[in-house]
Amino acid sequence: MNDGPWNSDNWEQTEAEDNGLECVALDPVGAANIPPRPWAYGRFLLLGSAAVIGAVDGGGKGAIAVVMALAMITGKPLLGEHVWRSGPVAIVSYEDDETEWHRRLAAACIQYGLDYATVLPSIHFIRHPRRRVSFVTLQESEILYPDGDQIIERLKGIKAALLIVDPFNHAHDLDDGNNNVMVAKVDREMSRIAQGSGAAVLVLHHLRKGSTGSPDDLMGATSLRATFRTCRILSRMDAEIAKQMNINDPWRFIRIAGSKENYAPPPEKATWFKLIGVPLGNATPEYPDGDDIGVATTWQPRAAFEGMDATVLNAVFAALKQTDHGPFKQARHTPWAGGPLVILGGRTEHEAGKIIAMWIKSSVLTKEKYYHTVSKNDVWRVTVNHAKAAEILAGLDAVSTTTD
Repeated sequence: MNDGPWNSDNWEQTEAEDNGLECVALDPVGAANIPPRPWAYGRFLLLGSAAVIGAVDGGGKGAIAVVMALAMITGKPLLGEHVWRSGPVAIVSYEDDETEWHRRLAAACIQYGLDYATVLPSIHFIRHPRRRVSFVTLQESEILYPDGDQIIERLKGIKAALLIVDPFNHAHDLDDGNNNVMVAKVDREMSRIAQGSGAAVLVLHHLRKGSTGSPDDLMGATSLRATFRTCRILSRMDAEIAKQMNINDPWRFIRIAGSKENYAPPPEKATWFKLIGVPLGNATPEYPDGDDIGVATTWQPRAAFEGMDATVLNAVFAALKQTDHGPFKQARHTPWAGGPLVILGGRTEHEAGKIIAMWIKSSVLTKEKYYHTVSKNDVWRVTVNHAKAAEILAGLDAVSTTTD
């Protein structure tokens, strides 16, 4: 293949005929006649385009890719994202063998109630009998694309909706993975395969050390982020966020920390996944415990009042009315208003702070200054708006009655 000019939308190779540059105007087809973007999976994977998920080793990208594959096969939004086009899935795997993929797929089928025997025929592995599949190689200073055309043929043959490449850094035979020009050729070849086959291509890739959740954290050349159509960066839950959310096993929790469209949303607004250990039931005399495989599921931080009924919240309001409380945790002369939410409501200090701020903003609590007789100073306190507090309690009672 020649690495000549091309574009993933409407342009074609022009190797055979070169009649010089043209300058053309777009036809006025009308907005309603412009075809919509060919989404395959959510607003992430596009048919005919390549996308990348980046994470550290053990960061959950493989577990998430497995469930995405099952979603594409079944058409079910297993991770909460709509499947626009379902179909078979092909995999080029460099680090894990097919037996390990069997384990992952079987565990995910158990978790999501899918029939393993029905799903499995839609999973295909693309491999070479004597060597590693290569998207780009360098021989005697010449760039070659040894397997791309055959990959396109195989994808078209099974009418694949998705190709997974895991991981990117094994998919080429280039000496320098930090060379933007050379790595861009790999990116473009993967995009060419997506365009030629009509499938979506999902590439899994590692992050460099010290990553912060930015697409620029992808290991190697920065052309990776620039060339792929869409990019998601996964990040494990850190100790501070785990403390804020009262999580004891943060290693199970992963979030989309950044993308080309959205950099590092706050934790409570991020898209979170949780790894659930699923036993395969494959115990043997030698290995009586069998395998327990991590499967990606969706997860959301608990809602502000989750687990707090009207009785508990009424006790919180009563405590705020009984004793002067200040709006600021750092106040020296008055106890913090979030304290009753922590003690009576079982909230973390982070959660309690968010609730107090929300109540002040919505006038459930009113800030005012008063003369503190001990400190001999004017200090802040909060007062409860009885009418608004009653509305919240009535709402919780209504929810409880409906649930019952």
